[in-house]
Amino acid sequence: MSKSRKRWIIVLFVVIGLCLFGFLAFRSWPAVGSSLADPMRDLLGIERVARLETFLFNIQDRISRWKYSAGLEEAAVPWSVESLSISPDQTVEPNPVPPTETAPPLADMSTKEPSNVEELSPTATLRLTPTPSAWTLPNLETLGSLPNEGIWQPYITNPDGEVVAVRTFLQPDPERPYSIVAVVAFDLSQTRLNFVLGLEEPGKPGGPHGYGVILDEDKQPGKLLAAFNGGFIAEHGQYGAMANGVVPLAARAGLATLGIYKDGRVRIGEWKNDLSQNDDYVAWRQNALMIIHNGETNPKVETGTYIEWGANLDGSIVTIRSAVGLSEDNQVLFYFAGPSLSMPTLADAMKQSGVYNGMLLDINPTHAHFTIFALKNSKLTAEPLFPEEMNIWVDRYLGQWDQDFFYLTTKSP
Repeated sequence: MSKSRKRWIIVLFVVIGLCLFGFLAFRSWPAVGSSLADPMRDLLGIERVARLETFLFNIQDRISRWKYSAGLEEAAVPWSVESLSISPDQTVEPNPVPPTETAPPLADMSTKEPSNVEELSPTATLRLTPTPSAWTLPNLETLGSLPNEGIWQPYITNPDGEVVAVRTFLQPDPERPYSIVAVVAFDLSQTRLNFVLGLEEPGKPGGPHGYGVILDEDKQPGKLLAAFNGGFIAEHGQYGAMANGVVPLAARAGLATLGIYKDGRVRIGEWKNDLSQNDDYVAWRQNALMIIHNGETNPKVETGTYIEWGANLDGSIVTIRSAVGLSEDNQVLFYFAGPSLSMPTLADAMKQSGVYNGMLLDINPTHAHFTIFALKNSKLTAEPLFPEEMNIWVDRYLGQWDQDFFYLTTKSP
């Protein structure tokens, strides 16, 4: 064997070793792995990296399934579910007198002055005074076996204490009961969706970019409610985006698109088929194909390639995925995210939750991210939806972020 050939073989093994180390680091130390991903794609190309990523995701999935079957890993509820409050139409019976005690005799009321106040019979049923019910949705049919699955829990309130968002979770994959999909639903009559172009993504070298920051007027306690990730970076599909007149990437016909109108309305559909390019938008973002379109699941969730569904070779690869959807009346905005998800199981969770039109957002660790905002110690603080899976750069949206994202604010009267 010639020295030149030996040298190339050594270089090849070194490159493969570095790639394996990079992706193992991506799984064990997401922040480190994320910084290595782009250089590896530059070195090997997007499709080769996708093949390697697929190989490693399959290994990780097999390990997770073995650990679950061996009892080393268990499915767990992602958060505690609060007790349901009494609804206005429920009745409360007075406590009966304990049998060991004697009830005091009623006082002689014959000489009492007349009163305009109606006397309460000792046997009367106490009824709660009807009050406006908190905003919520009908509970979902369960897909798994965990307690409290599908029960909507109050999640976000506005400054007046009114519920504007609820959350629940589903177990959509019978082969992976540990795969949990978090579902957050926003009342769009009380909240407003906003879109921010990242400092670098999406965009082309030398082309227009965004600033990656939330407006100061929106970054106020009580007004800023939550934020979540946008779509793929430019090299993973060249999906179009626009915010406030800045267009870093042109829109493409037929792709799934979320449009935000100047009057605050939100729509999701196919560009040019459902959403017109001449409408009065303040922002729009494209990402892959429609997952749910007019109530029907896209059959390509079962057969699509990495071109449609991200940097994996097909939609069956399990990884952390996120998505967004709207109810049929466009009044409820849904956000979905969870680990160990394939495209079919993500689509099932979206359909089960009531999504009429929905699309994929970003995938993989560090990219799928959702936080709410609360005032703690006089400081606006980010709290992730998944405390463990989303614990990297938790406050990313409170500063300047490289990638695009969405955020929600209370709607002004």
